[in-house]
Amino acid sequence: MSVTEVIAAVRAMTPEEREQVRALIDSMANEQADAETQALASLEKAGLLRRPSPRRNSAPERAAIEIKGKPLSETIIEERR
Repeated sequence: MSVTEVIAAVRAMTPEEREQVRALIDSMANEQADAETQALASLEKAGLLRRPSPRRNSAPERAAIEIKGKPLSETIIEERR
């Protein structure tokens, strides 16, 4: 059965039948997500996968430095010519 045929069949259904199809599709999507979550947990437990640690802003806040002369971007543009 092609996708076009499935769509035509769904359009011919009653609202109750469509709701049953929707519930089935939703449960299949949840099963897929659960399987992925379990697979990731298994990989993590085996030491093959590590979840990234939350980033901390460990770099100190830096103040701008005043530079004499023309902007660095202009110097770079001139040197590329």
